[in-house]
Amino acid sequence: MKLKLIAPKCGVGQATNLYPPYVLATLAGLTPPDIEVVIEDQNIKDIDYDEPVDLVGITVIVHTASNAFKIADEYRRRGITVFMGGVFVEACPEECLKHADSVILCEVEQIWKDILADYFSGNYKQRYELSERPDIAGLPLPRHDLVKNPKYLTNNLIMISKGCLNRCQFCSGGSHWKGQVKTKNIDDVIKEIQSLDMNEPYFILDDNLIWNAEFAKEIFKALIPLKIHWICSGACVDSVEDKELIQLAKESGCLAMLLGFETVNEKTLKNSSKGFNKVENYYKTVQNFHEAGIAVQGSFIFGLDGDTVDTIHDTVQFIKSSELDMLTLNMLYPYPGTPFRTKLEREGRLLIDENEWDNFTYNRLMFIPKNMTREELEEGFKWATSELASAKECAKRVARAIEYDYAPDYIYKQNMQFRKHVLSMLK
Repeated sequence: MKLKLIAPKCGVGQATNLYPPYVLATLAGLTPPDIEVVIEDQNIKDIDYDEPVDLVGITVIVHTASNAFKIADEYRRRGITVFMGGVFVEACPEECLKHADSVILCEVEQIWKDILADYFSGNYKQRYELSERPDIAGLPLPRHDLVKNPKYLTNNLIMISKGCLNRCQFCSGGSHWKGQVKTKNIDDVIKEIQSLDMNEPYFILDDNLIWNAEFAKEIFKALIPLKIHWICSGACVDSVEDKELIQLAKESGCLAMLLGFETVNEKTLKNSSKGFNKVENYYKTVQNFHEAGIAVQGSFIFGLDGDTVDTIHDTVQFIKSSELDMLTLNMLYPYPGTPFRTKLEREGRLLIDENEWDNFTYNRLMFIPKNMTREELEEGFKWATSELASAKECAKRVARAIEYDYAPDYIYKQNMQFRKHVLSMLK
């Protein structure tokens, strides 16, 4: 039997995903050895529909839903069974069942072999669900060999924990994980790291790597002897007031960390169930990382309830004056399954579009803002992204990285990717 696992590409106007599809490498590692597995990433190359396969599995997020549906429809037209899974599938199962034979509405670490056995027997379920998120300790290593490609920013992806304790109103991860966090054994993490190229930087995919300060310190201490370099894709701002933790992160090889600032409006943070972010500490947080020699990527959302036109300008001012090294800027999107989308529906503020997934892009407003007009938010977002992705501002960030030796190569690539994304998004 031959199983093909597919990562669809993002829609038009979205940033290309330049990291390997870790979730598919994990599934491949969980697959029995008598099943041949191939992985295709549409961000890297076109899907080979003519390759003979028995079963197709597609991972889906809102950014990739439109392309996922097209891929699934083509395989089903050819008589191939298609399974779908992912955060989007969990939030929109009925929509996905229009294009798939079966939908997986949960994490599959503990039931993947059962799902494959059901397929073999011809008695697979239309839906697979679990009431609890499964543990991820003691699992086989992901099949990194199936996702290596020189086009990726790095082939060294690892995940130490899954989930987040926080349940921010706008976050699809909060709805998905419901305040749960599952962690790998430290020995398993070390084993996975050593299976990869230890001369290449590692990218840690956790939603909130430092959700537990003591656990994070244990991880960092275990990494120090390996003498590797790594970058973190996610951490909450409230977790990093511990200077010992930041210093241990540096000693363990941390080059850069993404922090979810979201907004500089304190009222907005409270309204979004993210009041644990303290705006008065933002500058000090960035300074603490810089003093340790760690670059900071700031993540911001425009349009949260409570935000005003002034918030947009204040956010841009903070980004410039705090000397953040890299940026992720998004207009607020009402993700399916989130409390924010439910609230919009209840208040009659959700803008209905029957082709929403085909038209998904971060500069397309899908709701009526609370304290701005639609035009003010759209124009404010366009101004902010254009200003911060300008050649001048990107050059400043790269120059500072070179001057202070904050991972200059990585910061250069991220700023060029950020600029390319904004130019594409705003045409």
